[in-house]
Amino acid sequence: MKWTGRTALVTGGTSGIGLATARALAGQGMNVAINARSHAPGVIGELDALARDGGARCILVTGDVRNGETATHLVAEAVREFGRIDTVVHAAGGPAPGRLPDVSTDAWLDAFAVHVHSAFHLFRAAHGALAVRGGSVTFLSSAAALRGCPGTVPYQVVKAALVQLARALARDHAAEGIRVNCVAPGIIRTPFQNAMTEEARRNNLANRIPLGREGQPDQVASLILQLIENDFITGETFVIDGGMSMRMV
Repeated sequence: MKWTGRTALVTGGTSGIGLATARALAGQGMNVAINARSHAPGVIGELDALARDGGARCILVTGDVRNGETATHLVAEAVREFGRIDTVVHAAGGPAPGRLPDVSTDAWLDAFAVHVHSAFHLFRAAHGALAVRGGSVTFLSSAAALRGCPGTVPYQVVKAALVQLARALARDHAAEGIRVNCVAPGIIRTPFQNAMTEEARRNNLANRIPLGREGQPDQVASLILQLIENDFITGETFVIDGGMSMRMV
């Protein structure tokens, strides 16, 4: 196992891309501290069994990382259990739909809290542990941050903010050996997409995605692992969307 003895924090780690990433990290022998808003005993049992095959362990720390105290507690529990932190994957998020005239002030502020403020809290809490020996941070942005996407103004804005946050942090903390990157998925078959109608799904496959298929969470997780492994990449955003963002017609 190539990452035996190392530790990862994964937010949003009990579903979708976060869960796929946690599985991949545990499968490579890395200890994994997962954050989710609620208990998920079946998922954690599966991940812990997978981690133990490589001599590692998995723990769950519940709470909402929109709250700085939760982020501090998550980091403290990971250090207490495993003694170190080597990588952080911030996959927690959620939908933030609406044209701007239809978006309430509360919804706008909550979109920033869920996606951007949580990244702020998480990096600030983990910085001290990461700076000990260097490490990597990956934020989950979206292809929607880089191209127009109708009816999702708050989502596009907060995901774009994560792209710039990654650049800013990467520049400020490179001398400490801390690398920060973004992954920007397109349409990935996760619970996030479950609200999509069958008609919309057929339209995506026929008219929006050149490869003609949705992505899978483990494909995004594979890219995240490559960014963790390659220590000469920082401040970058990598799109994984089946060619959707390059399509003009």
